Amino acid sequence: MPRATTQRINWLPIWLLGPVAVLLAVILIWPIVQGVALSFFNTRILNYSAGKFIGLANFNALFQDEYFWNSLKVTAIYGAASVICTYVLGLGFALLLNRDFKGRGFIRTIFILPWAIPEVVAVLIFAWMLDPQFGVGNYLLVLIGVIEQPQAWLSQSHLALPALVVLTAWQQFPLAMLILLAGLQTIPEEQYEAAKMDGAGAWTRFVHVTLPGLRSVNVILILLLILNSFRRVTMIYAMTRGGPARSTETLSVLTYNTAFEYQRVGYAAAVGTVLLLILLAFSLVYFWSIMRSNQAK
Repeated sequence: MPRATTQRINWLPIWLLGPVAVLLAVILIWPIVQGVALSFFNTRILNYSAGKFIGLANFNALFQDEYFWNSLKVTAIYGAASVICTYVLGLGFALLLNRDFKGRGFIRTIFILPWAIPEVVAVLIFAWMLDPQFGVGNYLLVLIGVIEQPQAWLSQSHLALPALVVLTAWQQFPLAMLILLAGLQTIPEEQYEAAKMDGAGAWTRFVHVTLPGLRSVNVILILLLILNSFRRVTMIYAMTRGGPARSTETLSVLTYNTAFEYQRVGYAAAVGTVLLLILLAFSLVYFWSIMRSNQAK
């Protein structure tokens, strides 16, 4: 009997996938394990190898740190606002491009451009547009009466975060648009025809046909946007570095600043571990949504 069991094992997939699995473990899992382990040490960049084990002291200090709670609040506000703005823009353009009109393919290509632009380049473009002296953005806002005079958007704590949300929504709305457009094209046309025959107007068809048809797509898209907002650091750091007065310092930026600006590697690892747990929670919901969506099909 043991001999028969050995003969049934197909070792080829194991030999083919084994090296890749080991490589992924070294590249992905080991840095995470090392980062979590660092959160239990009092380690700085200059004495990295001489770090002292302090148990949960970093976490105790973290939960009493007002800057951590400020970053958590900023992350929640930034995440919620950017997800809402991105979704509304993406849905609006997806509904527009789902219609059949001349030049639709060209306009789709144009709308994808913001997503293709590197984040640092997008930040430079927006910083130039929002320049209080020469920025075209300030000029247009004054021209249409939204503001009375040019504003230093990135230097004022109550304006920096909204500017960051606008940039984020502009840069990632093509992703939402493409996902929602794919979802719209899976809704059977017969449902719209049946709704029209019942006398349903455009708004009623949107509420009772379009939105229910996008339910599974919405769950996956919104969770994906939340994950993006929590882990985004390049755009925020390049635009404001978390300032002014920590008004745009999300958890990702706090982790970076604590490690490389203040050189408190162990404390930064504790912040990163908390952020990792939050992302894991959202990731579990994300994968659960995908599995449930696949089972529904």
